[in-house]
Amino acid sequence: MHWKDLKNKVYYWDGSWRDICILHTNRKDWKVWADYVNRNYPIGWFNGKTGKLENQVDFEVIEEFWDGKHHHCSTARVFIGKIQINAHFFEESEIENDIDPGEFNSIEEHDKLIEYMSALSKLLGREIVLTLENEHESILFKINKNRIKFSEVITPHKKQNWELIGKNP
Repeated sequence: MHWKDLKNKVYYWDGSWRDICILHTNRKDWKVWADYVNRNYPIGWFNGKTGKLENQVDFEVIEEFWDGKHHHCSTARVFIGKIQINAHFFEESEIENDIDPGEFNSIEEHDKLIEYMSALSKLLGREIVLTLENEHESILFKINKNRIKFSEVITPHKKQNWELIGKNP
C-alpha cells in the first residue's frame, strides 16, 4: 500500500479519531504498556489524583482508580515524534489509544505508528487493531507481532478483505 492509499483509506480526516485497541487485557498488560511507554517515549501524564502533569505514568495511581480508592481518571499523552497517542485508563479489560489521523502526513509517520504497535504486540503476545473511532468492528488494519494486515474494504458490518503487506511496499 502506498502513502496516498494510506492517507485516503486510513488517515483521512472526517472529524473523528482512530482507536488502537488491544482486547481482553488485564492489569499485567497495562503495566507492560506503561513500563514500555515510560522507557521509550516522551510522556505527558495527567495525574488525576494530584491534578498535576507529570512526565511518567505512575501505574499505582491507575490501579488505585480501578480499585475505587479515588475517582480521578488519568490520561496519558505519548509522543512518537510529532504524533500524539492518547491513553485513557477507563477499564482494565481493554487497552485503547486514540490518534488524530490529521497528524499523519507521510509514510514515515505511519511507519512510526507501525513500530509502536508491533513492539506492543510482541511484548503482550496479542493482536492489535486500528479501527474507526468507537467502531471496533471497522478494522482498518491489524498487527500481530511483525505481520500487518490491511483492510481493502473499509465498510462497517461487512466482511473484511485482508491483504498482507510488508512495512514499506
